[in-house]
Amino acid sequence: MLGHQIIMIVTGILCGSILFSRYLPKWIKKVDIVALSEDHNPGTANAMQHAGIPVGLLCLLGDIFKGVLPVHAALRLGLESGCLFSLIMAAPVLGHAYSLYHRGRGGKAIAVSFGVLIGLMPIHTEPIFALCSIYLFFSLVARVRPHTRRTRITYILLAMSSLYMLYARWIPWQICGGMLMISCIVVHKNSLRQQALEQQAAEGAKKTTTLSI
Repeated sequence: MLGHQIIMIVTGILCGSILFSRYLPKWIKKVDIVALSEDHNPGTANAMQHAGIPVGLLCLLGDIFKGVLPVHAALRLGLESGCLFSLIMAAPVLGHAYSLYHRGRGGKAIAVSFGVLIGLMPIHTEPIFALCSIYLFFSLVARVRPHTRRTRITYILLAMSSLYMLYARWIPWQICGGMLMISCIVVHKNSLRQQALEQQAAEGAKKTTTLSI
């Protein structure tokens, strides 16, 4: 079982490292969304904005599927009770956030994290229900901006909800551990992204001030 778990972890990282929002817009529309977008993020939103909604939807489906595939396969192989199942869950998210194929430069890892939790269905529906509920609440009801801040709050609350699910015995510790790892990766990645954007804004304001003087 240990060997199978390690194989699924490697598979998850390799799948996660495939950045569909980098490839599909180039192949279909001859557009480099990373170069065109303000935040240089290889994500679905930028793909929709710069390559069109159909291409963006294909990127979204690709990012979700690469999260679903290794996790669902691991469940089918009976690896849920293994000591490394948490890492199997986190692997696609880690791969997307720090892509092996792009020298560690990946995306925000939001869509792929949804895919990972979808991959737990139909055995465990609580994790994806929690993530969808929290994300929609802060997107539609109590709107939080900018997007990176909303994402950080959402995944911090997801981590807290995973601990409650473990306490209530809705999920085993392996899934709780996976949710905690995923939350840490996404929060860290979006914190770095926000820091970079703030630095760019500060540098732009500094240049504007210098030119005006």
